[in-house]
Amino acid sequence: MDFYYGRLSGNSARCAFALAETGASYDGHLIDTRAGENRANPYLALNPMGKIPAFVDGPLTLWESNAINWYLAEKFPDARLLPRSIEARAKVQRWLFFQAAHVSPACIPVFRAINAKVKEFWRPAIDERGTEAARKELQRYLPVLDLALANRDWFEGEFSLADIAHTPHLALLADGGFDFSPFPRLRAWLERVRKRPAWKKAERLVFGE
Repeated sequence: MDFYYGRLSGNSARCAFALAETGASYDGHLIDTRAGENRANPYLALNPMGKIPAFVDGPLTLWESNAINWYLAEKFPDARLLPRSIEARAKVQRWLFFQAAHVSPACIPVFRAINAKVKEFWRPAIDERGTEAARKELQRYLPVLDLALANRDWFEGEFSLADIAHTPHLALLADGGFDFSPFPRLRAWLERVRKRPAWKKAERLVFGE
């Protein structure tokens, strides 16, 4: 298996987290996004969008981090990243859509504005109005996550792809000093998930020390 990833990429970290949880062996390939390596023809042959990550397993080429992680969960069932019942699997998939469509798009402008490591690496142009709008969106979405954690450690009771999906971008928010105190269950979940050895491994690989 070949995993193509980039530095300071939450989407790359999401896949690195799942790979580490499965214990699968793979060849990692760091793509220099600042130099535009992701827009060169060899990489575009893997991901026509020119985004990271990408993943190859024999004849299979995948992009989109949650699709890659779903494949890994199916290929390595002993990692127990997906529940067995169709109902429970649908609930996990619901959280993946929620992360991709709502939570991450709201996180990104905020951590680009407040996370020193992200700012140093990407040197993004800060849109203050856009950042404030994203903060307001997070005030809609984070309570949903917080409520889901009532009386449970993980979003669907047992650790799953749902938890992996939300970790990277929320971690980047936390490292920028985002105030999670209004969401105590979510804050406790983030502390819990960041202690997992697999996340620590992914964090070192993608976010650096």
